[in-house]
Amino acid sequence: MIRLPSVAQAAAALSLLLAAPGTLLAQHSYAEPSATFDARVPTPAQILGYELGARFTSHKSMMRYVERIAAVSKRVKVDTVARSFEGREMLVITVTSEANHARLADIQRDAQRIADPRGAAPGDIDAAIKRLPSIVWLAHSVHGGEASGVEAGLALLYQLAAGTDADTKLALDSTVVLIDPNQNPDGRERHVHDVDKYRSVNGLSNDPGAMNNAGSWPGPRTSHYYFDLNRDWYAQSHPETRGRAQTFLKYMPHVAVDLHEQGSSASFYFAPPREPDNQNNPPHLPKWFDIFAAAHGAAFDTHGWSYFRREGYDSFYPGYGEGWPMLTGAIGMLFESASSSGGAVRRSDGTIRTLRQAAWEHYTAEWNTVKTSARRRTELLRDYAAARANAITVHAKGPMRGVVFTRDIQGRADSLAAKLIANGIEVQQLTGNASLPAATSYMTGNTAALSLKAGSYVVDFAQPQGHLAKALLEPNANLDSAYVKFELELRRTGQRNRFYDATGWSLPYTFRVDAYTVSAIPAGLAKADVSKPAAPVVARAQYGYAFAPGSEESIRLLAGLLTDSIKVWYAPYGFTSRGQKFPNGAFIVRVQPNRADVHDVVMRRAAQTGVTLAAIASAGVDEGTDLGSNSVVPIPRPSIALLGGAPVNGTPFGFAWYALDQRIGIPTSMIDANYIAGGDLSQYTTIVMPSVQAGALDRLLGDGGRQRLVEWVRNGGVLITMEGASAWVAQERVGLVRTRVKRDSARADSTGGAPLPGGLPGVIARATVDSLSPLTAGMLTREIPVFANGGTVFTIPRDLAAGEALIRFAPVDRVKLSGFYWPESAARIAGSPYLWTESAGRGRVILFAQDPVYRDQLRGTLPLFANAVLLGTTY
Repeated sequence: MIRLPSVAQAAAALSLLLAAPGTLLAQHSYAEPSATFDARVPTPAQILGYELGARFTSHKSMMRYVERIAAVSKRVKVDTVARSFEGREMLVITVTSEANHARLADIQRDAQRIADPRGAAPGDIDAAIKRLPSIVWLAHSVHGGEASGVEAGLALLYQLAAGTDADTKLALDSTVVLIDPNQNPDGRERHVHDVDKYRSVNGLSNDPGAMNNAGSWPGPRTSHYYFDLNRDWYAQSHPETRGRAQTFLKYMPHVAVDLHEQGSSASFYFAPPREPDNQNNPPHLPKWFDIFAAAHGAAFDTHGWSYFRREGYDSFYPGYGEGWPMLTGAIGMLFESASSSGGAVRRSDGTIRTLRQAAWEHYTAEWNTVKTSARRRTELLRDYAAARANAITVHAKGPMRGVVFTRDIQGRADSLAAKLIANGIEVQQLTGNASLPAATSYMTGNTAALSLKAGSYVVDFAQPQGHLAKALLEPNANLDSAYVKFELELRRTGQRNRFYDATGWSLPYTFRVDAYTVSAIPAGLAKADVSKPAAPVVARAQYGYAFAPGSEESIRLLAGLLTDSIKVWYAPYGFTSRGQKFPNGAFIVRVQPNRADVHDVVMRRAAQTGVTLAAIASAGVDEGTDLGSNSVVPIPRPSIALLGGAPVNGTPFGFAWYALDQRIGIPTSMIDANYIAGGDLSQYTTIVMPSVQAGALDRLLGDGGRQRLVEWVRNGGVLITMEGASAWVAQERVGLVRTRVKRDSARADSTGGAPLPGGLPGVIARATVDSLSPLTAGMLTREIPVFANGGTVFTIPRDLAAGEALIRFAPVDRVKLSGFYWPESAARIAGSPYLWTESAGRGRVILFAQDPVYRDQLRGTLPLFANAVLLGTTY
């Protein structure tokens, strides 16, 4: 119901406006009583048609308001830094005084100067600090359904663009505010649509179970590909993240805030975070957490609002929207407002949480962040400059001075180097061969002398981005012993652990490169060159073309050729042709059976992907198996379906979708899980089933749907399962595989002997590889690192046949590589299958115990998934 003001209220408002004619109609929903505004700058309500907090603002409406503000305010500059996968603009809005805008290039140079003290003349850093405003990064609503951040950001934009009071003027003079108004426009649009489609003449229900408060599969939290963009800061899989990260590195902000939402019945969270702390975080952070917390708390106390600190949220994982900035030296802070869900929702205490209140609290916290950054500018900048210098001096002392990793023929080291550079980390290469007296291998843990070839990559942690570099590259992120002790006690007494995310992410493992930690940096280095040269042009082949497996480029080439209906063969055994050696699993394009333009198609696809081809003159080879052998088999063109919709888990679905679409480049049909029960499955050669809760899938399919899927496999289909879907297919009643989910027994350290939760909190484990299967083509080493998460472990049947347990977790004394393992975890997973395959009738099941394409971070196991998709039908 709309409540109209009384006559007395209207008269009072008119009197106030007449007393200050320059402020007529200039206001916003959350303005402080002392705030005054320039009436020439349009308010949000004037452009949007409603007060902020009355409803969710769509991306299109947000863009319209931002453009109108920028058109009339000289304080505002708008840059499009990227476009989302759905084509929506990613903005960074720079708001500061007109005088600061006039010298913005100088401000950026000064920001880079204090961010990198190397080579500075005496007094340069102090002089830059005197000239430089505080740079404050404010990022809103990275999770699409945590939507109040966008409304708060628009309010703050108006405050800074139109405010004429002393606080605003000080903020504009003393800060440059960088507003990322909508970090996840694709997810937000899903949220706005889900809410608006249930709007009625009576408004929206505040019942927590109402459809406007529940959303549709898979929910609005994630991106177009259903990724959590709050885990993407270093992986940078999405254009949204790449755009904001590069803008961040251009300005090097001193404060960075990430605005989120939590459960509707909570209050409001702001820093300091709880333990565990990433031990690479700069030492000045706790001081500033307390400074900002005091400002936030005082503002909240004025309104009588509740809040909490030091619980619920940690700063351990380096991919968060506040965690990554922390490691650059910025004061990274997370804000969590209680969610209003669909705009108004009944809380557990019976009160109604509204969008207006959620956004007001966010606005209040971020506005006080800006004001505090302005008032304590000099102190903040001095501490930031010291932290950047500290990264150099601390790491120069060792004992881990840096990391070296060697180049490989499949290009993973090159990809890792490029990823580090995209994170602002300096990477160098050896200009000649070098020897180190001591280097410690990531895979063996042994320390020995090491000979390195020219071109090997070197990352010296003694650099301004050293804290971030070490956090991403060190073999293991250390946890404080007191934290671990408390976690074990929580677990013993049956309470939930406090691990918020993965505990093992070391990039040399996830990229599967040959890496070493070193205590000294070799001489003879140059800035790394990660540009990719064009693939060499090869002569027109007489017999065919060959290319090696295992690289992402070869994966895309194979997928492209199959998409173009070019016939490709798989050679399981290595061979040498005219002096060029090929490993097991090479791909052959024979000229004669293909269409007339095969040469042109192969050359075009090779140029697109950067693959080096070999022109083969004859089926007869110098060494190995001839290419006309019956062992060289055709690769059928796959027709792939990706299972989605409830009850499939949306984020693993997105990981598989992204891998198929962006990494492999193979056309895929996305089918709803309901389709299994009644759709035509015969049109597909391969079905990819991401993680799903086994019981929920059973209920959806019923006996009939389950039997239809089983018959499809037995009639020649290839079923690829991951994580929870693997647990479903491993049920005895499904009847397709002989591996089963391992059942836990009682453990000695539990209360009353009851089983303890054994889920691994995202670790890196060692696994051993059977290298003769098409599914492991391109795996050139006997052991590889794999990611393991959760508690599902599979058994090895007593009648194990050759070629079934293709990749197994290593023995108990060698399985652990990185991350936190519970006391019994190594023994639980040791020897169990990571990759299992089993024939069923004319078809096949390919079972991944874990997700090989998790978050697009596991570039080392991506080829396994690609092989399953592209080669699963070859045997």
